[in-house]
Amino acid sequence: MKRTIYRTGIGMYTVHKSVQSDMYSVFTELSDMGYEGIEFYGEPVFDLDVLKRSITDSKLVLTGWHVEWRNLQEDTFGETVRYLQAAGCPAAIIPCLGGKWEVAHGPEEECRDIWLRYIDNMNLINEKLKREGLRMGYHNHDHEFRISYDGEKVFDILFGGLSEDVIIEFDTGNCIEGGDDPMRILKKYKNREMLLHLKPYSYVNGFDTIIGAQDDANDWKAILDPVNKEYSWLLVESENEQLPEMKNAQLCIQGMKKYIAGDQSCL
Repeated sequence: MKRTIYRTGIGMYTVHKSVQSDMYSVFTELSDMGYEGIEFYGEPVFDLDVLKRSITDSKLVLTGWHVEWRNLQEDTFGETVRYLQAAGCPAAIIPCLGGKWEVAHGPEEECRDIWLRYIDNMNLINEKLKREGLRMGYHNHDHEFRISYDGEKVFDILFGGLSEDVIIEFDTGNCIEGGDDPMRILKKYKNREMLLHLKPYSYVNGFDTIIGAQDDANDWKAILDPVNKEYSWLLVESENEQLPEMKNAQLCIQGMKKYIAGDQSCL
C-alpha cells in the first residue's frame, strides 16, 4: 500500500512574537525541528529582503499568508497582490470574518444575508487573485460552527457557496471549541482541497495544551488517517500561552509525528 507523505509546516501565529524579534534565527530553528513550511501571519509589511533570505536559507516553503479582509478590497488589492507576488507567496488565506473580532461586521449586523454577500465577494476576489497567479482560502474560527441559519451552520453556508477552488483552511481546535466534530467536516468535504490547521484544544484547559497531550480533544489518529482525508499541508497552529513559543512548536511537531501514518520515529 502506498504511504501518504504529508508536508508538515507551521502557522506563524504559533511563533509570531519570536519572529518579530529575529525572523532569520526562528525560521532556521523551525527547520531544524522538522518543519518544512511556514504560513505567514501579520500585515504584509515585513522587509522583503529579510523575509526571502530567511525562507531561502532555512529551506522552509512559504505555504500562504493570512491576509486580512481589509487588505483584499478595491483600494488595497493591488498593493497586497504586488507584495505577495514579490514575497513568492502562493495563496492569500482570509483568516476571519465576523466573530468576536468583528471583522467586516459586528454582532448587530449578524444575519444569513451578510454571509451570502461575503460568498459573492470572496468568489469575485478569488477570480481576481487567480488572474494574478494566486490562490485564495478561508480559515475558520469557532463562530462559523456556533451560528446557524435555518439549521445550516455558517461554515457549511460558506463552503456550500464558495467556488470549489477556494481552499478550505480547516482549524480543528476552533471547530471543537465551536461545538462541532472535525470528522464531520472531513467526511463532508473529503473531495475539497484542504489545508489542515492542527490546533490542540482541551475541554479543561482550552488552547493551553499540545498536540497529542492527554487532554487534547482532537482525535488525531482519525484526522490524520489519509483514508479519511488527505491534505495539501499539515500546519501546526497552537495558541498555547503556558509554554515559550519555540518549545511549544517543538512539542507540537513531535506530537504530530506520532500520528502521521507510517512515521514510527517518535513512537
